[in-house]
Amino acid sequence: MKKFMMSCKLLLVLALLITIAPWGGSQADAWVGMPMGKLKVSGKNLVNSNNQPVLLNGWHQPSGAYWTYQDSNYYLNLHGNNRHAATLAYLKDITDTFADTSPKYGSNHGWKMNQVRLFIDRQDMGDVAAGTYNFAGVQTVTQNVIIPYIQYAKTKGVYVVLGLDFTLKDDQATTAANLQKFNQIWGYLASRPEIKSADNVHFELINEPVKSYANGHWGGYNGENDFVDHWNDLRNFQNSMISTIRNQGADNVIWPAGLGYNQFYSLTASHPLTDPLNNYGYAVHWYPGYGAYDNFNILQDQWNTNVKAAADKYPINITEVTWFKNKPGDSAYWNLFNGSNEGFGTNTKTIFNAAGNVSIAAHMNGFILEPGARSSFADPTAGLKWDGDASRSAMGRFLFNWYNERSQNYGSGTPTNPTNPSTGLVSGATYKIVARHSNKVIDVPGGQNQNNLQLQQWSDLGGNPQKWVLTSIGGGNYTLTSVNSPDKVIDIRNGTQTNGEAVQLMANLNTTAQHFKVNDLGNGYYSIINVNSNKAIEVENASTSDGAKLQQNTYTGATNQQWKFVAVSN
Repeated sequence: MKKFMMSCKLLLVLALLITIAPWGGSQADAWVGMPMGKLKVSGKNLVNSNNQPVLLNGWHQPSGAYWTYQDSNYYLNLHGNNRHAATLAYLKDITDTFADTSPKYGSNHGWKMNQVRLFIDRQDMGDVAAGTYNFAGVQTVTQNVIIPYIQYAKTKGVYVVLGLDFTLKDDQATTAANLQKFNQIWGYLASRPEIKSADNVHFELINEPVKSYANGHWGGYNGENDFVDHWNDLRNFQNSMISTIRNQGADNVIWPAGLGYNQFYSLTASHPLTDPLNNYGYAVHWYPGYGAYDNFNILQDQWNTNVKAAADKYPINITEVTWFKNKPGDSAYWNLFNGSNEGFGTNTKTIFNAAGNVSIAAHMNGFILEPGARSSFADPTAGLKWDGDASRSAMGRFLFNWYNERSQNYGSGTPTNPTNPSTGLVSGATYKIVARHSNKVIDVPGGQNQNNLQLQQWSDLGGNPQKWVLTSIGGGNYTLTSVNSPDKVIDIRNGTQTNGEAVQLMANLNTTAQHFKVNDLGNGYYSIINVNSNKAIEVENASTSDGAKLQQNTYTGATNQQWKFVAVSN
């Protein structure tokens, strides 16, 4: 979108963990106060040094006063009216809040963010569109704020995606004068030893290069007859910046843009960028006001048409997304954000979960937290923005819970230490598994000991057909063994990845179709995600009837995909 202005404490507890484990993937950890693992791109995934897929969850944060403490003097008073010192103090405080794992906002979990999209603000570097570009300002803010913040963020397990808060005159991105400025800045940043190849620093090349030049005109919208030529112009523009960065010897992950307002990526696979390290994914912006609002079919079509080609081959980082319901009197500009948790939020979650390789940096701190004494924009100590206001249906708490789901700690479930501290579940214990929407339990029909028998929900009768032994098999994965049939486990029929495939009883073959992640949703319930398919166990059609069948489906967070594990005697 056009910029809104226009229309981690040091080590306290060695066991404190900020995770970056994705749905269905193996764990990858960053310890507070310890060196972070370096990430790279491998195929369509962002991966760690063990080649395990990683998802990042975070927020967008410009570095200027307006987007940090704004009209509050709290940080200025603490730092002798030094703006850069005040900004750095604010950035540290909000990072403490967003990287914290301790309970907040009446819930039993914290934010657990591990990514910030940090934009060098126009307040320091000037602006291209306004003709006020100031390279000396870039150098000064980098030395005073950006570098010390990067070093602090590393102690908090937070990856920093550096970007530039330029606006482009008449939305025309690919001019020679613009390219000179971008190359000057990226050459400088990539040469700084504190930034160059740093474990926790990525680069986002350009923000919303709306139009490029081809065939005598400026354009770049999907559907234009010469869209391929406009993509090639932007491709050459970004290739130059990639070359500038790599020529400094920097191996940082790079996040290039698509055309439009970071919207159009259909040619990324057929017309790829040139990076000698192939260490790049794509930065995408995702707003209800791009035309879908709360309509799932339109949103899915936008993904399929504009983004899927990139997501099928490269990791995706959603570096801007915001939603809340508009109200009378709101700025017309806020129509860009006009979507609800029940609509746009849930639809987005469905699409991103299905893709499996989408990181997120929500736009921005001021749409996540309320203002307060420390900041009139977003106070690090304040509550969630518009929390509990049904008329707004704002994204704050939705993201708070979704990020918790995406950031589960799977690492401690082992035979010698069987308790997973993130979930409280115990390997080797027996549970009945209760569906949230119906209060009925997972049941073996008729108590039969039979392979390929599709499981169902049934009223709680307390018998062995409704009891399951949870067993850790390492790597954060579990099996669920029937007490009624001790040689059989919960299984996805034929090991498929198809939505609607039956969840069944089957002899224990020790396949990934029988291995599951059990993710704490922070509300007393869990999702059960198959390792092979990355799909969730659910009750078909959200039925509340006895005998309703169990199947797998894309995880949406619906109540028929939420399960309570209740310990019982065997």
